[in-house]
Amino acid sequence: MKQSSKNSLLFEIGVEEIPSSYFDEASRSIREKAPILLAECGFEFDYLEVFTTPRRLVIYARNFRKTSVQEEEKLGPLKEQAYQEGKSTQALQGFLKNVSGRESDIFFKETPRGPRVGVKIKREVRPLRYFFEMLPTQIGFPKLMRWESSRYNFTRPIRWTFAFVGTQVQKYKIADVPSGHFTYGHRFLAPSKIRVKSSDLLVYEKVLAKHHVILRTDERIKKIKTFLKGSFNANETLVETVAHLVEEPFPVHGAFEKRYLKLPTAVLTTCMSKNQKTFACYDSSVRPQNKFIAIINGPRKEVREIAKNYESVLKSRLEDAQFFFEEDRKTKLENKIEKLKEMIFLGSLGSYRDKTKRIETLVEFLGKKANVPSKVVDGARRAAHLAKADLTTHLVYEFPELQGFAGAEYAKLEGETESVSKAISGHYLPANLSEDYKDLRKHLNLEGALVGLCDRLDLLVGAMGIGIELSGSQDPYALRRAAGCIAKILRAYPLKFSLSKWIQAACERFGTLISKSSEKIVRQLIPFFKERIVFELGLKAGSKPYEVLQGIFASGFESIAEVYEKFSNLSHEFESDSFTRACKVMERTGNILKGVREKVRDQIEPELFQEELEKALYQLIKEEEVSIQKLVREGEYGAAVKRYGHVFYQPVHDFFDRVLVNVDDAEVRANRQALVKKINLLCKNEIADLSYVTQS
Repeated sequence: MKQSSKNSLLFEIGVEEIPSSYFDEASRSIREKAPILLAECGFEFDYLEVFTTPRRLVIYARNFRKTSVQEEEKLGPLKEQAYQEGKSTQALQGFLKNVSGRESDIFFKETPRGPRVGVKIKREVRPLRYFFEMLPTQIGFPKLMRWESSRYNFTRPIRWTFAFVGTQVQKYKIADVPSGHFTYGHRFLAPSKIRVKSSDLLVYEKVLAKHHVILRTDERIKKIKTFLKGSFNANETLVETVAHLVEEPFPVHGAFEKRYLKLPTAVLTTCMSKNQKTFACYDSSVRPQNKFIAIINGPRKEVREIAKNYESVLKSRLEDAQFFFEEDRKTKLENKIEKLKEMIFLGSLGSYRDKTKRIETLVEFLGKKANVPSKVVDGARRAAHLAKADLTTHLVYEFPELQGFAGAEYAKLEGETESVSKAISGHYLPANLSEDYKDLRKHLNLEGALVGLCDRLDLLVGAMGIGIELSGSQDPYALRRAAGCIAKILRAYPLKFSLSKWIQAACERFGTLISKSSEKIVRQLIPFFKERIVFELGLKAGSKPYEVLQGIFASGFESIAEVYEKFSNLSHEFESDSFTRACKVMERTGNILKGVREKVRDQIEPELFQEELEKALYQLIKEEEVSIQKLVREGEYGAAVKRYGHVFYQPVHDFFDRVLVNVDDAEVRANRQALVKKINLLCKNEIADLSYVTQS
């Protein structure tokens, strides 16, 4: 599709080479922060694209224009918190002070929790240069550096920058670099300045391409895959890494001695990929060949000399790997376990030998609670016993990426069962949290899943037990990743068990090594797991699926697998009339109960009924409660909520329209409230609290 420059924004920050691992988070943070900063400057757009190469960050906004919205809405406390006995409260006054509003400006907006105070305030608009100068400070990078007199923080020195809106060049300054109207091509193949005349993306891309720079990462990936076609066993992670290292991919072919093919495939490929980022070659049977392909930055004439340099370095790496592999084979994994006593786990949490013992018993606990076959539990316990032994090997010391793979290979050569050896390597999976949970089962067996779950929980409980907590984006112990892995594994293997009892069991295995109580650690970890489930499902706050998930959480959170099951089941009903009706029933019954200050009793007294409608509603509850609970026990949550909505929608509305719940007679009033509560809890406790779902 043609990209018009007339109403577009093009902004480039030129830098020294950025490490390949920095780009994903940088791009994500730009997409998150740029719209907010542009809105502060009074601009909006239809679509935002972020492009990266090793030497540049580029932002392009299509249909870039000034916003027509001059006001923004701010929501404050609930109406019942804003006014008491007809008078404004401190909560309301504090809110109005914070937003510089007046009481005469307020309006009320309906929310799932009830009406909230709102005001509309005039937007303060900043100059557009604010966006160009502020955005670099908002980009997420693992490490920052200073390189000029003002001590400006950025991941690498900024060397040039420009921005255009249409044909209008923008004036601003980042660090000590003033904006211009030029860019640069490849550092060595096209080092001269290149004039830019507008925000036309197609023209800009073509100019860069002529100067040996392919702007789009996906195009660089496609080109790399073309070079590798038919000669490699897809290593997508390495392809993406290399695409972030080069601005114009170019292949170099090399070879090594066949004797190194006796090494395990994982060792061979790691030697190639770790430092040199080269790709192993395979034959039609996917067996490794004594060949490799390197991708360099731009075409060169001296290709053969470059290949020889790659071959020389690789030979040294393979020679080392072969030596380490043979040395490690001289003693069995079983005999290496005692050496784990010399490796400390999180400082005060004992050694890796202690961790191994904890995981072994926790695996057995989890397997039994989740009703896993005893044969699988026995295999998982054996795998847990050996899982960390390879941390003491020469091979893993030299190549940490081989932890798990090395142990699995040694276990297989020493006669362990295939399920045990696979579990040893698999317990480190998933390799990344973007992996599809369905694909995870192809590489991870149930034994490995049990070990991986307990390994991650041991880390989480231990860290929180000694006071290590997350702070902002900082996560040095990879606790978010650990919780995310648990969430993904339990989506791939839906094991049902009590999460709180599992956490408590993990706490018990630490004994006096942790200072916090198991109850406090459970309270800390539950919200953490909820957050990771939202991430795993890819839900956006405010969306209907997100609200439904919050309703599922509110109905009880003892089994992660059950949460997934409920969500999957209910997701097929989001747009059905019965689902909408169920939400309406929950909303109306919830609103009645929300206004009751005293505790609503559980027991319903039929003899207190005065109206035919309440008698009929009570009879309906007795008839339908069994049917709905049966559907829930069978895991038919979608069918259960449909039945709930279909059966109760009209009777509940008729009841509220014709029967006054909060009558003067205290006993009758309490009994009618109990009737409403019974209907509400039938869905809230058994399925989900659908009052969280906003009704349009």
